[in-house]
Amino acid sequence: MLRRCLLVFLLLLVPAVSVHRAVAQESADTSEVGSDSTSALPSYRLEEVLVTAAKLSSVLERVPAAVSVIGRREIEQSAEKGLFGILEEREGVNSGSYGSFGALELVSLRGGRSGRTATLLDGVPVNNTQNGVADLYSVSPFLLERVEILRGPLGSLHGGNGVTGVVNLVSAEPTGGEEPVATVGVSSGSLAYRKVAATFARRYGGLGTFLGIEEGACDGAGAYRDYSGKNRFAKVSYDFGARGRIACLFSAYSGVLRTVREAKQKSNVDRFQVVSSMSIGAEKRLEVRAFRSMEMTDYVDPFVSTVSELERYGTLLDLYAYGTTLGDVGLGAGYTESHLSCKDASGSWNPDTRQGYLIAQNQVAVGKDLNALFSLRADNHSTFGTEISPHASLWREGANERIWLSFGRGFNPPTLNDLFWPTQRSVWAGWTYVTTGNRGLDAESSWMVELGSDFAVRNGALRGGLAAFLSGTSDFIEWSSVESEADSMTTYTPLNLEEVNVRGVEGHVVVTSDGEDVACLNVTLQRVERETAELLPYMPELRVNSWFTRSLEPFPELFVTFRLDATYVGEYLEPTGISEPPLFWSEGPFFLLEERLSASVAGFTAYLRVRNMTDEQYPSRYLESPYTEALGRPVYYPMPGRQYEIGMTWRLVD
Repeated sequence: MLRRCLLVFLLLLVPAVSVHRAVAQESADTSEVGSDSTSALPSYRLEEVLVTAAKLSSVLERVPAAVSVIGRREIEQSAEKGLFGILEEREGVNSGSYGSFGALELVSLRGGRSGRTATLLDGVPVNNTQNGVADLYSVSPFLLERVEILRGPLGSLHGGNGVTGVVNLVSAEPTGGEEPVATVGVSSGSLAYRKVAATFARRYGGLGTFLGIEEGACDGAGAYRDYSGKNRFAKVSYDFGARGRIACLFSAYSGVLRTVREAKQKSNVDRFQVVSSMSIGAEKRLEVRAFRSMEMTDYVDPFVSTVSELERYGTLLDLYAYGTTLGDVGLGAGYTESHLSCKDASGSWNPDTRQGYLIAQNQVAVGKDLNALFSLRADNHSTFGTEISPHASLWREGANERIWLSFGRGFNPPTLNDLFWPTQRSVWAGWTYVTTGNRGLDAESSWMVELGSDFAVRNGALRGGLAAFLSGTSDFIEWSSVESEADSMTTYTPLNLEEVNVRGVEGHVVVTSDGEDVACLNVTLQRVERETAELLPYMPELRVNSWFTRSLEPFPELFVTFRLDATYVGEYLEPTGISEPPLFWSEGPFFLLEERLSASVAGFTAYLRVRNMTDEQYPSRYLESPYTEALGRPVYYPMPGRQYEIGMTWRLVD
């Protein structure tokens, strides 16, 4: 272990080179991208946008996938919504907050589960290996420079969890100047909600520093409406100029969430990671990432008390060579270890897992305006052995349009909870409930094929995109219940289903005026079903989002901005909480309106935001359901309804 740590430390000391084909001062460029850089094309793009989630770090028009890049400006303007609120407005995205403006935030892409959606922070996976999910509330939006949403099979380059796509969170850098920049924000709202946030950034020559804190709390009555959370983060980077850069990031999150049945969950997440890149000749780049995280959860309710600590560390290495006789070539390797320590009334258990991978990818021009990308990834899992995952893309770049065809396959091992969850028993009204893991599970195997196109007309005043996709998952893992009337017992355990299939179409249209995006329409149509044609719960078949924004300057230096978001969520299934028919009932459809009014002057901004104006019950899970009275015990759904928030931010520049 000591030798491995010393080797990683020496590698990270090597200076880095700025990314080939990236625009200089990437953070400055992405902050000016605008509200949504989806489908930007060379004929009208003012800045090139680097998409690091594509592995080869290509500029946007050379990525054969549906991609949205959310810049710093929109993140700052929408930070009060949290990451899930920013992401949910994109097509193909299904995200939700299990609480008022936060508490627990999950995201999934194209009908996948939140536990099977690859989420990265500066290219480092942050999905929890205990349960697979990535809680977005543990990453403050104030930390981020941009968010890359890469939908579709190209995400399989990041492993099996990326078959449906990848969400890459890119941390912020100080501005190019040496003047200190600070921001302060406070807000409050319904359900006794309140939040404060502050950041400070400064550059000292090649040394950059970025610090921040965000604290939020809600004292609302009811499940998932009583919580508190704190985020603290710090980033230090050094730019070696032509030789490259190195950056160290530390973030810490702690939170308390009261859930159903008077249950309470305490969480702590500490992350430390170092990212360095170095030049090898004029056209080669080596990137090294080392990381370590600690995640602690203390859960207690009237029946179960569980304490778990998950330690995770690893090293990722990527070598890129551009303009070779074989085209653009990438080689990568990575190794990760996860150690879980859990204890409850039934005893303790300490499972662990080791995962490694090798990947090779090649991007080459095969004709006029025609390009191809091929990759092969080999994953080795300590429990499930080695799996091979291929990927292939073919696309054409035109002056004002782009069309691509992609295929990818991925290997998805079960989580540690799926495999090793200990046998736990609880009794309610004379009925015994048993929860246990399943060490006999098989790993999932997923694939996706996608056909997509982007276009732009009138010099970029109108742009849009359309993509159709098919995907399937063999040995799909789902926690299922089995009842025994004779024993008055219900057993919950994960099982492999034969297959789950997804098919869908997604598209968007953006209208631009004077270089600013002023209106957008996003549409997602999808069907997620078992092989038996049964629909999976929680997955709406139709989601439509449109927004309109308008800015005015009624007085010199005073800017007033109004934004209206309208969302339609189609009907979907919810579990009843009982295993006798009906197993599910339908929810929706829902029509939602959200308004935001802000006024800015001299770096000071005040705003008012109202959500769920037209449907205060959406999505009102964890309110008592119609089955509560019939069962003689409460059954809930997890989200609050109508919300409002009033706040202000102040940007200070010395």
